[in-house]
Amino acid sequence: MQPVTLKMRGLLFLYSTQNLVGCLLAMGGLGLFFSGLIADWWFPIVVGLYAVGWFAVPGDKELELRIRNETTQSDLTEGIEELIDKSRSKLPQEAVDRLLQIRDVVVALAPKLFAGGIAMNSSISLLNAVNRDLPETVQNYLRLPAAFATLHVIDNGKTCKQLLIDQLDLLSGQLSKIAESVYKEDADALVVNGRFLQEKFHAVSFIG
Repeated sequence: MQPVTLKMRGLLFLYSTQNLVGCLLAMGGLGLFFSGLIADWWFPIVVGLYAVGWFAVPGDKELELRIRNETTQSDLTEGIEELIDKSRSKLPQEAVDRLLQIRDVVVALAPKLFAGGIAMNSSISLLNAVNRDLPETVQNYLRLPAAFATLHVIDNGKTCKQLLIDQLDLLSGQLSKIAESVYKEDADALVVNGRFLQEKFHAVSFIG
């Protein structure tokens, strides 16, 4: 999991139960001040009420985990969106189409990935493909002059453009296999649940 960023820390603080309760108590203290019930030492009283609210409420670990996961998912999907946006105009349309297909698979798998719904080896393959292999593949192609990449044959009778398409197809195929495996597990779970419900609610006849 990625380190906690400054933005994430701000979100964790802003939406924490401690902060919300502390703010409510502090607002109550300000209400007493504006109503004239307290005058001297009003500021320390308001601060003290906030502190009471903060320390009286336990931390919300579930919220912290959810914000961490959402931020990490956002980083993953935004990374591939940024790659597409920056390279779209310099890539052949066939390559762009394959990048869009890969993006759709990643967006669909991201929630399951960070919820622990994908096996560890598949998770590693997915992250490596998106964070390392895909950017390197695109950047290697973008370093070449467009005419050279399109016209010159360099390996097994193929141009750099054709090699790029092959490599993107390979990455897309790998991600598709991961998706199929995940969805098959979901489908199997649905089948098992259906059988359980049939057995649970099946009408049993006691008349021979």
